[in-house]
Amino acid sequence: MQQLILAAHNTTPMRSTILSCCIAALVLTACQRAPQFNVRGRLTGAEGEVLYLEHTALTNTTIEDSCLLMADGAFNLRGARPEYPDFYRLRIADRYAVLVIDSTETVTLSTTRDSLPLTENFFGSEQSVLVAQLRHSLREHSIDEHRTFAQNMIMKYPRSMAAYYAVFQRKQGAHVFDMYNKEQLTYYRVVATSMNVWMPEYVRTKTLHSQVIDAMNAERKAVNDLIMRQYIDESESSFLDIALPNIYGDTCRLSDHLGKVIVLEFSHSQMEQGSAYVLALRELDNKYNVRGLDIYSVSVDPVKLYWEDWVRNLPWTCVRTETTEPLVTYNVGAVPVLFLLDRKGQVQGRYTDFELLEKDLKKLL
Repeated sequence: MQQLILAAHNTTPMRSTILSCCIAALVLTACQRAPQFNVRGRLTGAEGEVLYLEHTALTNTTIEDSCLLMADGAFNLRGARPEYPDFYRLRIADRYAVLVIDSTETVTLSTTRDSLPLTENFFGSEQSVLVAQLRHSLREHSIDEHRTFAQNMIMKYPRSMAAYYAVFQRKQGAHVFDMYNKEQLTYYRVVATSMNVWMPEYVRTKTLHSQVIDAMNAERKAVNDLIMRQYIDESESSFLDIALPNIYGDTCRLSDHLGKVIVLEFSHSQMEQGSAYVLALRELDNKYNVRGLDIYSVSVDPVKLYWEDWVRNLPWTCVRTETTEPLVTYNVGAVPVLFLLDRKGQVQGRYTDFELLEKDLKKLL
């Protein structure tokens, strides 16, 4: 009995070793079978040259695979499956074709070395064909002519990586689409919105979305600046007064504050983030009142009681209007909005951003 027990005990390390080897083999096999995509076909006219498969990510380009081409031009290249659809390219020297890879597909291509940059002979990747068409159109036409072609493609395939490719094309350093052109910004917005619905966590989506938001904010600022220039020109530098009642029924005039730098603001108690807005006004008043700043607040609250609760403890002049007259006078289409007036009552700027307002305010005090 003791011999049997001893024999059984002695076989345990061997079994453990065998089990460990099996696990290691399974892990190695799993690594070797990691999801991949294939790009294969024939590229003639390039015998003895190296063909590279490269991944062109948002911030860098890396080599996925390569091969030395023989006389028949046959190649079979592989790359790791991308987490999101992305751009790749087949490159020989300075010639390359752009690929869009979605997952683990097999893309085939048969072409010549000289035709590589503009080839459309892709099978298994419709988006690669669309990108090739974009590249061909840009090379053969002017930017304006190509833009029309690209616009049609973007509207037809807004969720495609080809649409994303289209909005970032350049010709001789010039952008096909200008993000700071109001009409052309529309196409960036179409692509950004589609990608945000389709793959919101993708780094390309987040970057494009951020760029579009910045461009939209710049557009709004440009519109506000234009409105202010027109407003100042049309008013012929005359002071536009406002006379409205405060919570006690006393008439308070904007002209009463001439000689001071004035922040004229339009708002109402029920607006989004109202507490933060009032806090920002309080900070301005606390910092600059002693240096000659007066705040004149015009409320468009439809309910008087809401407004009275809103402004009761505010230390600056607060009035309320029941008509659109003061809004029309200062061309106010939406609230909140702030105006900066110099000591003579001349409008120096229109703002929705407190940082920009404070920057210009310091120049007048």
